[in-house]
Amino acid sequence: MYAFISGTLAATTLSYAVIDNGGIGYKIFATKRFLETTPVGDEVKLYTYLIVREDEFSLYGFETEDDQRMFERLIGVSGVGPKSALGILSEMDASQIANAVVSGDRGSFTKVSGIGPKAAERIILDLKDKIDISEVVGQTGGKNDSRGAMSEAIEALVSLGYSRMQAVNAVKSVSALGDTTEELVLYALKALDNR
Repeated sequence: MYAFISGTLAATTLSYAVIDNGGIGYKIFATKRFLETTPVGDEVKLYTYLIVREDEFSLYGFETEDDQRMFERLIGVSGVGPKSALGILSEMDASQIANAVVSGDRGSFTKVSGIGPKAAERIILDLKDKIDISEVVGQTGGKNDSRGAMSEAIEALVSLGYSRMQAVNAVKSVSALGDTTEELVLYALKALDNR
């Protein structure tokens, strides 16, 4: 219903922000990171997701579209509600979540209040096939034009029989050494052989 809401940050609480847009104050549940670091009075833009329940309408807001899309994926996991998903996004951004899912890092999720080992495992199992490699590669800080080469190198290693987690970790560890797919595959294979 609402793709985003922009306006002046009128107030914040521990769990939500109020954005004044044309004289209307929108109550938007936001990440702890946003609520703690954005000064009242700043012009802001939050990408939103509306949840409609029998007795309430709730707006959830995110600083990036990637975080908003990750929120949608997280609430699609059985047992993960909007508050838990927002809690996860308060601790990690979308690319960090993608990396934790691909690498099977339950510990990153269990650090979040209310997420236990079973919920962390369910998140990883449900999302591992829904994460695109470019979401993980985007976290490395590499050049944008090298993301395609990194994604192709990861897929090449997977086709050679390495697990996706091994491939991602190997390519990320050698990403500064090569620019082409071929170079990245060669360096990653050497790195995998040395383990």
